[in-house]
Amino acid sequence: MLSQRCESRSFLPATALAAFVLGWVLCPFIYVAIGALGHFFAPAFFFIALPLMLISSGCLLFRFLGKPKEPASSAAWLIAEILSWFLIAAFITVVSNFTLFTPFERIGVLFMLYLLASLLSLPIVLMRKTALQQRLMKLPNSVITLLLVLVASISVVITAVYLLSPNPVWR
Repeated sequence: MLSQRCESRSFLPATALAAFVLGWVLCPFIYVAIGALGHFFAPAFFFIALPLMLISSGCLLFRFLGKPKEPASSAAWLIAEILSWFLIAAFITVVSNFTLFTPFERIGVLFMLYLLASLLSLPIVLMRKTALQQRLMKLPNSVITLLLVLVASISVVITAVYLLSPNPVWR
């Protein structure tokens, strides 16, 4: 019955929301790509934080980008997902301070890079159905749409306010 309901409704809101979720997973890679790790972090940071971030991102990408099926959601997978999200958030928190930005600049740059990562992940979720989309499709359409509008509007507004501020770092 759930599969019939999922097939009969639009998959676009769940797909867009999946791209936003994947944006958080991919955001640390953009920080690495722009050279944030080379600014002031000691080499020990590379050997500790980078492997943890790679393992965490790999775990979440494996779970989210897998083929849709009814997963055997075990407690171990739930703990792994929670721990992975925690490690990614910790990595972003530390790395977002790579140029000693003010808190406003850190948040502005973070959401700018997050929107970029979400945009880069959109083709991935558009090209094929993923386990993440299937998980999101279990939610009511109204909840998916509300979450999508909330996440998109907060991200766009914060990024716009930052970019329109008198002295954004990247303009």
